[in-house]
Amino acid sequence: MTDILESRGTEFTRWRFRQQQLLDTMRDLDEEEIRLQAELARVDQQVAYYENLARDMKGAIRPAKLSSLLTSFGRGR
Repeated sequence: MTDILESRGTEFTRWRFRQQQLLDTMRDLDEEEIRLQAELARVDQQVAYYENLARDMKGAIRPAKLSSLLTSFGRGR
């Protein structure tokens, strides 16, 4: 009977240890998810910034202005 109780106690201890490992892993994964979401938000901000910058730069040089610039560069030779 004592062997059975010891065996069950050992098995219970192993299961408790494994449970704690799984809980630690889940906590680590939650922290990693939060970190990755914050990084993704920063990337989204950068993408939006560069899209706006590209759009603004396209608007700054209109085709007519570009044509006159090219003409003036051609005359300067």
